[in-house]
Amino acid sequence: MRLGLDVTAVDLLPAAYIFLKAVLEYPAQYGEKLIDDVKYWGNWVTERLREDEDIKELYDDDVAVSIGTWEVKCPHCRKWTPLVGNWWLARVKDKKGYKRLAFMKPVRNGNDIDIEVVDVNSHGNASKAEVDTGPGKIKIGETVYEVPKPNLNARRQQATCLNCGNLIRLVDAEGNHFMEGRNLEWFVKWALKKYHEDDVQFARQRLLVKVKVNKDLVFEPCDKKDNEKLGRAKEKVRVLIGDPDVPIEPTIPYTGSQINIVFIIFKTWENFFNPRQILTLVKLIREAGKRIEEEKRGEGQNEEDAFKYAEAVMTYLAIGLCKFADYNSIATRWHNVLLMIGNTISFRGIAMNWNWTDENPLVRFTGSWIRGVETERDSLKYLISSLNNTPTQQKLEKEQSNDRTKVIIDDATALMKKNEKFNIIVTDPPYSDDVYYTENSDFYFVWLKRALSDSDGRKLTPRFHADAFFKKIGAKLAEIKTQWQEFAKKEISKCPPRFQETDNPYKNASQHFKNLLAQSFIAMRENLEENHQKRRGPRGRARRQRGEEILW
Repeated sequence: MRLGLDVTAVDLLPAAYIFLKAVLEYPAQYGEKLIDDVKYWGNWVTERLREDEDIKELYDDDVAVSIGTWEVKCPHCRKWTPLVGNWWLARVKDKKGYKRLAFMKPVRNGNDIDIEVVDVNSHGNASKAEVDTGPGKIKIGETVYEVPKPNLNARRQQATCLNCGNLIRLVDAEGNHFMEGRNLEWFVKWALKKYHEDDVQFARQRLLVKVKVNKDLVFEPCDKKDNEKLGRAKEKVRVLIGDPDVPIEPTIPYTGSQINIVFIIFKTWENFFNPRQILTLVKLIREAGKRIEEEKRGEGQNEEDAFKYAEAVMTYLAIGLCKFADYNSIATRWHNVLLMIGNTISFRGIAMNWNWTDENPLVRFTGSWIRGVETERDSLKYLISSLNNTPTQQKLEKEQSNDRTKVIIDDATALMKKNEKFNIIVTDPPYSDDVYYTENSDFYFVWLKRALSDSDGRKLTPRFHADAFFKKIGAKLAEIKTQWQEFAKKEISKCPPRFQETDNPYKNASQHFKNLLAQSFIAMRENLEENHQKRRGPRGRARRQRGEEILW
């Protein structure tokens, strides 16, 4: 684009298609006015959130993030015990020493486990601390602090009750506890499955610590009132079951390499979220789309142009929703070194985390809705400024044309949607089994689809980017439920779990990958201009010496 070339960008997956439109097409098409409108309508959504009664009821204005975990009812003592994978809250170091040290520790209080926050900085000079992270000891002079060890080990499938001290191991299908044996399941996994079947007598969510933003971060224990707010949020969500804005689409149904335990436990995408704020955001973003379109028609634009511009602005608001979800699911984690949220898509897939976060959308903190709007504004400034004074901008101004950059959904093994030839085709490298993009990016797809579609109260209906979220079946449009159901076996990658019903999943996945890769090379060659289908060799070198233009 910067060189002034006509560009066609192609991707198989709808989620990636939407992101490409935002990065390539709209900045070139609409320029700087897009920055102001994305900022304006992002702030419009923010102000409506401030007025929302659920947000007022369920969030404290001064709390940016709550750090939570899962609790299970111990099969030995029948008391609730939190499962904590890391008790550290802050372990920040620079060249001079430690700048911030804080941790939480459990305190038995009758039948309950309370949380105490130990902020070492408030007791002494943390820069002089000696820290041994192995046993979890902090020493400042003669004072020694002991950081508790995690009370669960997911790999070994065992947890320790913080009340009675017994190991929590395996159960049968009825929940009877055993220390070892065949055809048994880890009690924690069994209890979490029950939780998502609406049986909450064995597992529940628990908020441990709230993080406030002052000149520095302040850590405070969550009390019963904080957890009551979480409980009320869950009850509000129950009322919404059946609402098409609740993402009930199925997650990955298979297991294997790179498919984490999280997908065994959480069977639908709604299980990943505490949707109190996400559901509110979907409806507000949808309302913003209608208002943008009305405003542009009021300014004199025809219906088609007003719709296309509203679609562009809405694309950025929907991506902002995805980013907020990325920092606000039960697969996030608290990063005690960077003092920020570790977002959901920060691994090579979606992993199970035991210290997840719940973020206030209206506090300026990494990953919040309000911070996301600011980040998108800055990103758009960069994208648009990167085209200034380039051949692309000069051509756009000279030709008064906005179609020099096109983004389409297509299959690399066919490339049938563009009936034209190309001088250059640039591809991502073949990723083999690196990341299962189709399955993992459904995390974004289910929210993009809701924010950019309409709803009649019973089902989603087409609106913006209908080609990404609906497919033609005869004369009608049918919703694409998930990307993995529609596209997984079209993706050029090696994913043995996709072939788990066959005799040799690994071999079949390998052959599938090679076949599709070969088909994509053939399709690309057929879509190259004839004079660019040259091969490397003696003749090529001879032509190169004569100065003929050859594409390599």
